[in-house]
Amino acid sequence: MIRVDALTVRFRTAAGLVDAVRGASFHVAAGEVFGLVGESGSGKSTILRALSGLAPVAEGSLHIAGSDRDMRRRDVQMVFQDPYGSLHPRFTVDETLREPLRINGIGDHEARIVNALREVGLNPSFRFRYPHQLSGGQRQRVAIARALIVEPRILLLDEPTSALDVSVQAEILNLLKRLHRERNLTMILVSHNLAVVGFLCSRVAIMRNGEIVEELPIERIRAQKVESEYSRSLLLATGGYQRKVAEAYGVDASL
Repeated sequence: MIRVDALTVRFRTAAGLVDAVRGASFHVAAGEVFGLVGESGSGKSTILRALSGLAPVAEGSLHIAGSDRDMRRRDVQMVFQDPYGSLHPRFTVDETLREPLRINGIGDHEARIVNALREVGLNPSFRFRYPHQLSGGQRQRVAIARALIVEPRILLLDEPTSALDVSVQAEILNLLKRLHRERNLTMILVSHNLAVVGFLCSRVAIMRNGEIVEELPIERIRAQKVESEYSRSLLLATGGYQRKVAEAYGVDASL
């Protein structure tokens, strides 16, 4: 479904040109959940933005469903890290969900909005609330509903639980797992938390300084059988708090 070949994403800064991503390559099969992990600033989120058309491609190529980004725009949707910042503060939930339907020329707004809310575990009474009237978990559910309401084939998840309490993180992760199963969505999940990645993903690419240093199945992460020194240090650095988080999600605590 997704193929990234030798991707380089370059930005102009006051100090000159900076390559936020350098020569990244990977593929994601239809219906697969693929993880991108690494410390802050490693280029994970930049890859998602390039896939969604929000960041420039300096070199390399992106292929979605076998073609060079020729899918309908609505087929690739993104859920951002901060559910409050990604929702318009002056839009009700109804307006937030209605807007992508209008933009994409999709009809039957009323039924779609109600169904989208129910699909993420919110009843129709939430339609006329504003973001400040919602909890963090409820806001992220609305953001997920907004992404799903146009019926995408690919969902890009940029640290979707990192701004939430651990108990709420578990609820959102379980929601995403159910949606993946029911809709057969192709997903890319960006996270710095290996327990979160282990709950959803089958394969993982580990990034450092804009480059992919290693790609491996999640079973090898769980068994701590990694090849690069950086991957070993990442496992070691996250091991302390990760055990508690993993247990909260029902993931193997050895992860």
